[in-house]
Amino acid sequence: MKATMELKIILQMIKQADELQKYEWRNEFIYSAVYLAVASGLPAGFRIDPQEPEWPVAFIELPTGQVSWHVPQHTTPWDKHTTEEKYARIKAFVEVG
Repeated sequence: MKATMELKIILQMIKQADELQKYEWRNEFIYSAVYLAVASGLPAGFRIDPQEPEWPVAFIELPTGQVSWHVPQHTTPWDKHTTEEKYARIKAFVEVG
């Protein structure tokens, strides 16, 4: 229930950031909204737009209908790390004071 209330607030913040053309804020709010949607039990995630593959799309299935936003793709290509390297990097990051 708490995640749903937070989601409603974040969705309003996305609209405000869009209106102010504060796209960096908007994108951060979108990522939070996807997390909160999943935490609320709503289907949410990312897909590639075939017409604009360089702009991934965040989707949330609200009870009132689907909403979506294009977001910038990650700027650095995959460095071919393995699963083991991934978790070693996480462990090293977590252990740094």
